[in-house]
Amino acid sequence: MKRNVAGLVIVFVGAAVVQLAVSNTYLRYVKPGMRWMLLAAGVILIVLAVADVLADTRKDKEHDHADDGHGHHGLPRAAWLLLIPIFALLVVDPPALGAAAAARQSPVASKPIQPKSNSWLADNPQGGPVNLAVRDYAVWAVWEKESMKGRAFSLTGFVTPTKDGKWYVTRMGLTCCVADATAFMVEARGDQVAPPKNQWVTVTGEWAEPGKRVDGDVAALTVDSIKSVTAPANPYE
Repeated sequence: MKRNVAGLVIVFVGAAVVQLAVSNTYLRYVKPGMRWMLLAAGVILIVLAVADVLADTRKDKEHDHADDGHGHHGLPRAAWLLLIPIFALLVVDPPALGAAAAARQSPVASKPIQPKSNSWLADNPQGGPVNLAVRDYAVWAVWEKESMKGRAFSLTGFVTPTKDGKWYVTRMGLTCCVADATAFMVEARGDQVAPPKNQWVTVTGEWAEPGKRVDGDVAALTVDSIKSVTAPANPYE
């Protein structure tokens, strides 16, 4: 009956994957576009495991009490420990990457591959606050200064404080999954009191001269207002 029990374990794995995709919890791990792949993978695991269990059960009946190598001793006890992380995925809502992960990275944003691709500025010719992704602002505030000067922006992210008293508006960007997450950080300047660590906020302010570091320049915003907000369903950019 070892294969029957192993098949049950695989069914639980498939069910956990399906549950993650259906409940949107998968957004804590991968990009939105991978939802259907996760659903497909979970369903395939369940179907294959059930088919294998049925086939093995039929074979056992045909051999009756013959010892065909499967045995009837079940899985080793240690194998049942595999179910612990599976059940944890089903009942525990894991937190998204936050300030602790961001603090381990440099706030310096890399130079964009496509220069002058910040055409979104044309959508706001009056120069009022532009709702902009932290990821975009962190890049263009450094590499496209002339088009950013004198403009106001609105950014939404979580608070990442530093030991020297500074704090950043931060979002994590994914290429594929959390394993390759990159922190995009914008230094918040001004007289506003820093909100608590990991608090999600929407800040509005004006472009500021980037900060200087040995490894490069860091985007900055002179903050005029701070509003606490709830974390978005998809915390990554």
